[in-house]
Amino acid sequence: MKIVYKFLIGVLLLSVTSCGEDFITIDPQSYITEEIYFSNTAELNTALNACYAGMRLPAAEEWKFTELRSDNAVMNQIATTSPDNILFLSYDCFFIDTNDTNLKNFWYYSYVNIKNTNILLDKMNVNYSNGSIVYGNNSIDASAADIKDVASQASFLRAYHYFNLVRLFGDVFLVHEPVSSVDASVINRVDKNLVYNLIIADLQNAIANGNTAKYTSITAANAGKANAWSAKALLAKVYLTLGRKSEALPLLTDVIAASGYGLESSYANVFSTTNELNKEILFTIRYKSGQGNLGSTFTTSFAPAAHSRDANGNVVFVVSNQGDNAPGQELYDSFNTSDVRRGFIRASSDASVPQKLFYTKFWYQLLVRDDSEFDFPIIRYADVLLMYAEAAGSADANSLRYINLVRARAGLTTPLTTTDINTPAKFDLVVANERRWEFIAENQRWYDILRYGTTLPTLNAVGIMENHFTTIHPMLYSFYTQNTEDVTLPILLERVDANSLLLPIPQIELDTNNKITIPQNPGY
Repeated sequence: MKIVYKFLIGVLLLSVTSCGEDFITIDPQSYITEEIYFSNTAELNTALNACYAGMRLPAAEEWKFTELRSDNAVMNQIATTSPDNILFLSYDCFFIDTNDTNLKNFWYYSYVNIKNTNILLDKMNVNYSNGSIVYGNNSIDASAADIKDVASQASFLRAYHYFNLVRLFGDVFLVHEPVSSVDASVINRVDKNLVYNLIIADLQNAIANGNTAKYTSITAANAGKANAWSAKALLAKVYLTLGRKSEALPLLTDVIAASGYGLESSYANVFSTTNELNKEILFTIRYKSGQGNLGSTFTTSFAPAAHSRDANGNVVFVVSNQGDNAPGQELYDSFNTSDVRRGFIRASSDASVPQKLFYTKFWYQLLVRDDSEFDFPIIRYADVLLMYAEAAGSADANSLRYINLVRARAGLTTPLTTTDINTPAKFDLVVANERRWEFIAENQRWYDILRYGTTLPTLNAVGIMENHFTTIHPMLYSFYTQNTEDVTLPILLERVDANSLLLPIPQIELDTNNKITIPQNPGY
């Protein structure tokens, strides 16, 4: 833990930007210290906007350890000599170096923003104690309602980061208040259940004190911000992850019945840059191109490296892209040919492009690298509907109805019937497949795979990934014989076990702490 906080104690507002175009502050306010800030409502909101902005850095790394590790992606630039591509291929094949820079960055940036939210909550005297968020007295020139509004959002953001960390790493460092570098050096990893206790308390606070306005009543000032509905949806996913379906179900029922959110009329509308914050988006990480460092990196990362024209000859890209996170043929072939979501996977028309398939969900005509307009969705209404089915099971008639709503929007006009889900194995596969197809390139598949052993018991992560490796192992074998070592299918299958489902703790955390011994995850 020492390495995380050793460099974090200092100024909170490293950059003052926001999560949304409507409440964005372009001009940075530098050299603002904790001692003189957080004195009124305006300053609290400026600090909160910095916490929203702090979501962007870990998000730029997260897909490398979620989508890439899932069965959606196949890094097939076999002849590559690029160090980045070799790293990505190693993630895809479950060979992760504990000294990996991208791994360290995701960990570090996540804790940076946890630290930001901790400072903001502490300045308002909002504390985590005995499984609850407690509001104390303070001298800030802000109303009790304003304090609760800001604290609810900060709690949501902290819960979001911890939820990602605990799912990817297991036991992690639990820090819920500002600490000195000396104190940080003796904080060790704690049981993941203690982390989940904080996550649940934070989200319950966001539900109790967050904005409850229906989607149609959300004002410009609140657009894009976490609210009680997004907190309910995220808490439902937390409960599903913990196997607490009965607690997830009423939260999802309430969002469906009372939030005002709903499915967009077409799948393409969900991701249109001219239709941002549409009724399907319960929460998203916001980006704005042409405004310094507020643009998204996902177009640059995912668009094919040498592809400048689409299949019709139209110019698509005017800057060089990276061609990472390529969807596999296995994923493409799993779609019904009538499914409009399959249209967001395209084959390259450029024969020189090493990977033949790529996502178009985050296409944008970039003039500058890493400066895309696309927001990155975290919770969508379709997610809520499919989580309901996952929580309620096949016996609940609404499960099939909600699945069919999602399918119909995708152009699958023939609805599924009870015959299609009349065994546990059939139902589990229907839910898992719909989620896989619905959320391609949205960092959902890996987290879903990890959860299914709890919520969809006929599926498990090891089995899913073993089937994936069995399907694509000739490509992986070719890569490793050229770049690292001779890896046969049995060796690849051996890599997939309960240990490798977790990421390693960045080695720098273990090596730089001379106060305590921090355990590494098994298998690394």
